[in-house]
Amino acid sequence: MVGDAPSLIASTLAIIVGFYISRQLRIYTSRRKRISENGCELPAKYPFWDPIFGLDVIYDAIRSVKRKTFLSEKQSHYEVYGNTHSSRLTTFPVISTIEPDNIKAVLSTKFKDFEIGSPRRRAFSPILANSILVADGPEWEHSRAFLKPSFSRSQVGDLTTLESHVQHLLKAIPRDGSTVDLADLFFRYTADVTTDFMFGESIGSLPHPEEFGGDMAQACRDVQLGAERRFRLGVFADMVPQPAFYRSVDKVHAYMNEHVEKALQRRNLQKGANGEEEGAKDTNPGRFVFSEEMAKLTSDRFVLRDQLGGIFFAGRDTTATLLSNLFFVLAREHKVWKQLREEIASLNGRLPTLDELKQLKYLGYCLNETLRLYPIVQGTSRVALHDLILPTGGGPSATSPIFVAKGTLVVFHLFALHKRKDLWGEDAEDFRPMRWEGEKASWNFLPFGGGPRNCIGQQFALTEASYTAVRLLQTFDAIEMRDPRPWTESIGATCSNANGVQVAMIS
Repeated sequence: MVGDAPSLIASTLAIIVGFYISRQLRIYTSRRKRISENGCELPAKYPFWDPIFGLDVIYDAIRSVKRKTFLSEKQSHYEVYGNTHSSRLTTFPVISTIEPDNIKAVLSTKFKDFEIGSPRRRAFSPILANSILVADGPEWEHSRAFLKPSFSRSQVGDLTTLESHVQHLLKAIPRDGSTVDLADLFFRYTADVTTDFMFGESIGSLPHPEEFGGDMAQACRDVQLGAERRFRLGVFADMVPQPAFYRSVDKVHAYMNEHVEKALQRRNLQKGANGEEEGAKDTNPGRFVFSEEMAKLTSDRFVLRDQLGGIFFAGRDTTATLLSNLFFVLAREHKVWKQLREEIASLNGRLPTLDELKQLKYLGYCLNETLRLYPIVQGTSRVALHDLILPTGGGPSATSPIFVAKGTLVVFHLFALHKRKDLWGEDAEDFRPMRWEGEKASWNFLPFGGGPRNCIGQQFALTEASYTAVRLLQTFDAIEMRDPRPWTESIGATCSNANGVQVAMIS
């Protein structure tokens, strides 16, 4: 019997290998048939020397981020290798595309055939493991339903609360013509607004800069930079020492945990011993408090912490980045500033209502043009759950359908999409708000994503940015540029100007 063991092992291995080869042949045959039936052709290939892990692609990406040239280098890749091309990221084959039809397929028409996937989950799980931002399938559907009521029109349109924070912002801006970094003030301002909306109490970083300065502000920045770096490292993310990243994760979690406990305590105060409502005093009568509403739906501390963390980062950084980029442009485009002032003169100095904000067409054009030239998120990705076909990008003409194998990472870079001259004209690199007059929604412009998974806080961000811009335009007569350097990328979870917004506000 012992002597038969080697032959038994050999036979077992032969069966396994035979089964594997047979399975691969079936897959290959099936794929070749599908490719032929759909007229698929290969997209152009980005040249890389490591065909297994794409280590050179990882190195180039990390190096370009450090050099602050990632966006320009990626844009040049599309110009050289085409609007759809293939490459590799560690163990994942990659399709990079800025073709609107392909993006529409991934985000909308073939939505259920894709997921966020392990690359992004791996990158962000240390900080947001239970967040909607990295959830897939039924978990994502539950999170979306869980969060969506909190972004109803009545909550988004709470302009009275917003005005109280605008007053702090206005007081923080010097009136003597001295230079101020509006980017820093905007990030503090949106931290105040977001914490007030989420926790029922603002962190107060504008009136009390020490409240969100130093360690905590840096921890938030380090967490985002670290997560994006982990994404580029792919399967190697957990192999590279990241002590500073994990220290920052602990600080952010501690901050969120503190507010989770407060929300649960407040919720428990409103319950009797049998767990039913007994009319206990509401700690925030008449006000919607995001964390307390969430605590009514779950008492899971980890879920609450990570969902709150995801909304905090999105709420703070999205609007702050949009406002910073807008005022970076306005300091250089005095005609645009003048036209905006003329438009808001119709308010006669009154605080705008939500409906009046929507009627300020030129302001809307300016926000759209800012989001086009300087997208808040530089790109996004999905992983194919099945073998499938994308409509275009293959062959010498780059117009044939392309076959996408299960497990392929499909990436699209919005900053490159938004600057395509064949879509936006020869002046695609220029800031021209009036290009939006009569422009209809399309897959050429995706500042907040698209399809079922579009940004849940889009209206909150646009309302906050619009209202804040109006109030600054009402208060100040002019804006002066105090830093002639061009916009320079700083990439984390969002994409902002590395040099801030150095200006003087003249009243």
